[in-house]
Amino acid sequence: MARRGIIDLYEGIKARIAGAFGSASADVAAVEADPEEPLRRQLLAKTLTKAGAGEDAELLAAAQDLLRQVAELAPEAATAVGIELRRIEVGGDIEVTDIALQGTGGVSATDILAGGSMRISNVTVRPEPPHPTQARR
Repeated sequence: MARRGIIDLYEGIKARIAGAFGSASADVAAVEADPEEPLRRQLLAKTLTKAGAGEDAELLAAAQDLLRQVAELAPEAATAVGIELRRIEVGGDIEVTDIALQGTGGVSATDILAGGSMRISNVTVRPEPPHPTQARR
């Protein structure tokens, strides 16, 4: 049932984009066809920004609701980061270096208190190998 709700929310967001920002519909379809391609995602973001989608309160509320439900149903999908630092208090320096990830991700840091400096360097994210084609519903 929760999965159906997420699908319905996602379809509602797509319908809102098609209705209010029709120029972005082709970019949405391109991202759906190849969601791991960063250039397609960047183009969609640029198109939506130019069209003023960030000012659409209804669209933003639906997107936030979708993210909340995904986080509740599959928290690992919402936080696929790589390295996550939370609530850390250190009297000296913090250094995170030489991180190699495959797929998506990076470093996420929240609520950090360091008596010295914080340095994050040499983070590399390699694309995942191509996935076998999956049949569409």
